[in-house]
Amino acid sequence: MFDNLFYLAAMAIGFGICLATYRLFANRNDWPMGAFHADLPAVPIMMGLVCVVVGVLFAAARADVGGWLIIVLGFLIALGVTSLFRVGSQVTLFLAPLVTALLLIGWLGDEFGYGRAANIIEHPKDLLKRDGTYP
Repeated sequence: MFDNLFYLAAMAIGFGICLATYRLFANRNDWPMGAFHADLPAVPIMMGLVCVVVGVLFAAARADVGGWLIIVLGFLIALGVTSLFRVGSQVTLFLAPLVTALLLIGWLGDEFGYGRAANIIEHPKDLLKRDGTYP
């Protein structure tokens, strides 16, 4: 249940929410805002929403094994990053796309058959052809 993809999905949701909502909090509380948020606000908002959507889709795919926990942990991460670090959004400009890309690579890699590497290491005999010549 708690594997790397679980944590990546929670971070994608949390960093995405922080990235999408930081301008709102920064304007309301007179926090510092980077040039990217001030000049082109649509770009970080869309980046954040894409990260949230990917994380929620992954949580929905794992609904039977802790999907709701991913979303709750993502909201806690967003709350922590936004409230504790006022410049957390500047960090999430780099972390959110990175975490989302790693989540997509890990998640879709299994779907396209790239998860076989772990199976090859664990059970190499199963990959040998059984034509009667091998023991």
